[in-house]
Amino acid sequence: MKAELILVVRYMKSKGREKAISAIAMFSLFGIALGVATLIIVTSVMNGFRKEFTERIIGFNGHISLYTNGNYIDISKVKKELLQIQGVEKVVPALERQALISNKRTVKGTLTYGISKNNLLNKNLISQNIVTGTLNNFSQADSIVLGDTLASKAGFIIGDEVIIIVPEMDETGFGIIPRKKTFRLVATFKSGMHEYDNSVCYIPLGIAQKLFKMKNRVSSISVFTNNPLSIKNIKKQIQNKFGGIFYITDWQSNNSSFMRAVEIERNVMFLILTLITLVASFNIISCMIMFVKDKEKDIAILRTIGLSRSAILRIFFIVGASIGTIGTLIGTILGLSFAINIKSIQTFLESILKTQIFSPEVYFLTHLPSLVRPIDVTIIIIISLLLSCLATLYPSRKASKLNPTEILRYA
Repeated sequence: MKAELILVVRYMKSKGREKAISAIAMFSLFGIALGVATLIIVTSVMNGFRKEFTERIIGFNGHISLYTNGNYIDISKVKKELLQIQGVEKVVPALERQALISNKRTVKGTLTYGISKNNLLNKNLISQNIVTGTLNNFSQADSIVLGDTLASKAGFIIGDEVIIIVPEMDETGFGIIPRKKTFRLVATFKSGMHEYDNSVCYIPLGIAQKLFKMKNRVSSISVFTNNPLSIKNIKKQIQNKFGGIFYITDWQSNNSSFMRAVEIERNVMFLILTLITLVASFNIISCMIMFVKDKEKDIAILRTIGLSRSAILRIFFIVGASIGTIGTLIGTILGLSFAINIKSIQTFLESILKTQIFSPEVYFLTHLPSLVRPIDVTIIIIISLLLSCLATLYPSRKASKLNPTEILRYA
């Protein structure tokens, strides 16, 4: 093996007319590196997008949602019974209605949620992502919390008056006028989901019930469980208890088509980008065939002095596999470096190009997400090495089967 490894090292060094073959080998190496790096980056971004989207959907709407038909329900009793179900961690009642917000200069549509201060604090997606202000004063009757994008577009800052206009009319001595109430902005949040940050506001539950004329009533109850990926049993128990009172749904069924589309896109992108590595592997085949042809005399001499067919096969197999191995290693390092630092790279490119690369209006999220999964990286490395080895196998076998007598006769 020592002699074989010495020959491998010598053959991998280019000299004279072998430089053309070496150039093809370098292109093959960079092709494999590019394919592996691209696969890791794209797979990580798709994983990150799925994770971020799922966490924000769950954090905002809960794992299981119970919707009322507008009738009176004893909220405290329902909440107590829900918390008795094994696996249920939090129950958040809320009153959800469409409305308009105004500051006497602009008018914006909004999805208004009436919610208690404790329940809003328990919504980690909101309470842990406060941009300006604080939730300490949220329990006051005239307090309101807006999404950061919504507040920016409407021109609101902390302490400003926010008028909520309800699309329902009240009869007064001066005629029919829309119902409205003035609030004071106490905080803004940035959940990372543009759709929410641009359209949602929170007001105290008691005030919302008066404003929308739904005394002691709510429109939905969000249930948070200890395992969002395993909610079938909990949902079944809730349906058995409250099936006739609430319309019950969960985050998986509500977003099934979107999550399926993301998964299909991820698999298709993985398949398409694998073709880059496959093309580079074909380059290895052509490179090794040319290399074997160039080394026919050397092979004949080695076979004449007693080197076995299997030794010749191993020499050329290691030479070809080294191209794939080095390319895979370089691609893995590049891909992981890019995927781990993708936010910094995005910020840097946006500052250089003076434009927004990842538009939240198009992609829902406010940043480019990335999640590196070791299992995905391992699969990519195995596929790359396997393709490289398979590409090397045919030229190596051809080299081992060369007839030294015929080569030396016509040399």
